[in-house]
Amino acid sequence: MSPPERMMAVMMGQKPDRVPVVPFIQAYAAKIVGMPLDQFWSDGDKYFEANFASMRLHGYEQTPLFGYAACGPWEFGGKIGIPKDAGELAPFVIESPVKTIEDIEKLKVPTFDGPLPGAYAIADRTAQRCVEMGMPAGFQAGSIFSAAAQVAETTSFLTWVVTEPEAVHLLMDKVSDMFINALEYFSNKYGAQNCMPFQAGPLEANGILSPVKFKELVYPYNLKVNKKIKELGIGAVLMHPCADQNLNIPYYVQMREECGWHGRYVWIFGPETSIAHQMKAFGAHDIICGNVDPIAILNKSYEEVVQLCREAIEQGKDNTGGFILTPGCEFPAQAAPIKVMAMMDAAEQFGRYE
Repeated sequence: MSPPERMMAVMMGQKPDRVPVVPFIQAYAAKIVGMPLDQFWSDGDKYFEANFASMRLHGYEQTPLFGYAACGPWEFGGKIGIPKDAGELAPFVIESPVKTIEDIEKLKVPTFDGPLPGAYAIADRTAQRCVEMGMPAGFQAGSIFSAAAQVAETTSFLTWVVTEPEAVHLLMDKVSDMFINALEYFSNKYGAQNCMPFQAGPLEANGILSPVKFKELVYPYNLKVNKKIKELGIGAVLMHPCADQNLNIPYYVQMREECGWHGRYVWIFGPETSIAHQMKAFGAHDIICGNVDPIAILNKSYEEVVQLCREAIEQGKDNTGGFILTPGCEFPAQAAPIKVMAMMDAAEQFGRYE
């Protein structure tokens, strides 16, 4: 099978010839083509071209998907920095637009009926290039909590979680409305069937937020956005609950059920969450991704990475809803190309279906 055929088979609930590989590559692609990071992150065409070149070079199944962890502040009128060297590998917050509780009340939800807000203009150009070549339009539609925690100054926001929950709810509501506006824009422009929104939430991790607070502050807005995804007819969503979110899994299961979701979630949990745990929660209907530790990918030898990938494949290969080999978070930009080869070799050697 070709990479598109292999990925389509998994998305349709069929067995491909081998396990697909989605290395979650972003800044690594700029390195591999010799592109300065400021060009890579500020130009949708260059972002597409670097990622497409890396995809062709290595032969994996991942398609270009523009997004980064600091989504939100720029779109709401704050300032972000674009990395210029290896000291920073992705856009980062320079100034959050919300510094006080009063700022939340004044905050206006970004609209998508004129020039697109912040990084969505870059994401739109990458999505257009993807759709022109028969690949999905990928864009960020979450996480609401992690975005809100950067639209506001993060330390203040996390304090408000305890002291000012009503203000947190108001900000979460506005951030969720921004993501809904993005979902409507991309689905109207490219067709719901051609969209694959992306949700990632590092600040929901259990080391930062208790599951009680997750239920109170995160769940209602995740549900709101995912109900809109279903309403629009979008059939596939890439979900990346980053870091340790084991105690939040029951709420992700509940969200799926309460939405009456019949599409496909593609789950990439952090390496803290076992493949067996994911399969038990979602495996009957969703695609589970084998979440090899990115730090191990960076630091261990080619042979050791192959072995780690083999273990992930053997645990998840026969998942009812399908399986993809991935890292547990973004592929390390500093990693040697042979580490991508290790993932590809493991899939070829141990991921073949009869």
